[in-house]
Amino acid sequence: MFDKDKRIKELELRLKWYETILNSVSEGINVVNKNGVTTFYNESCSKFEGIAPDKVIGKHIMEVYHLDEDNAASLHVLKSGTPIYDRYYSYKIKETNKRINIVASTIPLLDQGEVKSVYSIARDLSQLKEVLERTMKVKDTEIFPVPSINGARYSFEQIVAKGDSMIRLINSAKKAAKNQSSVMIYGDTGTGKELFAQSIHNASQISGGKFIGINCAAMPDTLLESILFGTVKGAFTGAVDNPGLFEQANGGTLFLDEINSMSIHLQAKLLRVLQEKTVRRLGDNKETHINCRIISSTNVDPLEAVSKGMLRQDLYYRLAVITLHLPPLKERQSDIPSLIEHFISKYNKRFVEEVKAVNESFLKMLLNYPWPGNVRELEHVIESAMNMADGDSELKLEHLPKYIRDRIEHNQTHRQPSASGTLTDILLQTEKKIIIQSLERNQWNITKVSRELGLYRQSLQKKIKKLGIKKW
Repeated sequence: MFDKDKRIKELELRLKWYETILNSVSEGINVVNKNGVTTFYNESCSKFEGIAPDKVIGKHIMEVYHLDEDNAASLHVLKSGTPIYDRYYSYKIKETNKRINIVASTIPLLDQGEVKSVYSIARDLSQLKEVLERTMKVKDTEIFPVPSINGARYSFEQIVAKGDSMIRLINSAKKAAKNQSSVMIYGDTGTGKELFAQSIHNASQISGGKFIGINCAAMPDTLLESILFGTVKGAFTGAVDNPGLFEQANGGTLFLDEINSMSIHLQAKLLRVLQEKTVRRLGDNKETHINCRIISSTNVDPLEAVSKGMLRQDLYYRLAVITLHLPPLKERQSDIPSLIEHFISKYNKRFVEEVKAVNESFLKMLLNYPWPGNVRELEHVIESAMNMADGDSELKLEHLPKYIRDRIEHNQTHRQPSASGTLTDILLQTEKKIIIQSLERNQWNITKVSRELGLYRQSLQKKIKKLGIKKW
């Protein structure tokens, strides 16, 4: 009996802790049981909805809110058992008639496959008001900071390439520029996807139109939707009349960088715009015709992204009429000397320096480096070395960042042995190699690596620890 009482007290204390934690977060959290009655309602919900918890807890949600079928997400999930992520909702409180605008994810709690309750995690959109207004008022030259009339500062003439594969790629891109078919560019981070996208626009018949680009991975999904499609006054708290990027790019090119990072829900809306050639601003009932070329990019193989559910197959076919694959720098060794020369010239002008060459050891070390950050990393290394040159006319090993020297020395002393030993040993060696390569491709971003390898974050972190993989 004593043990039972002790266990009850422990559970009560733990429940109190959980309640304290849930009341401390900035997102609104509420839980609805299988009958549609609210059983938990945290302080953040109470704050932005302006209603006391005792007016909500114990009541059916239809008693508290003015809801229709589209907005009653909790009831929908109770019936379907399927979660709804990052959806925009606008509804009113019955008691005060106050309008609430949120972005919410509603997720079922299952017991042996049966939905017992659902919980919602909501964010008050009024908190995004300042960010949204600032972003929507930004001109295209600020979204993609370029000192040019049309928003695209790069052209094919500025692409440094000596190897046959890159020259063939540039020729393919020039052919793609002649028409307005959609182009998908894929390659690792830092390979120059933006450079090619802008060059295609500047070589096209619509070069007089605007080039507007946006990184789909750089902002929350709901904010991205507002930026892409635009808003009308009153669509949500603080919303003003603003054209979206589709309208701003009308007659030009819209570049959707890292399209594979866009949620599947938003990809469906994007597909409709591409099919119908019309866009509807958030909160509006009017369709606006748009005519802009779409160039998109992914940092993974798009077919792999489709197979892993990161990219809708129908959207892929719509966007990848023409596909260009940018190879990683480690596969372009013949281009490295020319790129070094190009970046030295660039930073000589910026720093008012007179670096004329690199010594043999410097060049050899850069040729032996794997370049996980690709051309972007090479540029940063040359910029760093020139900062350290301090008047020298030649770049030397001592001018290189320490991490470059350390990694090459580490690779030389820790080369993977040829496959030998038991089958288990060989599999572990192979697994370690694959994980290291993925980590380097994604700059040690665990989320991206876990998604690329099809592993849960915790599973990946356990494997990294077990295999003794360390970032050096």
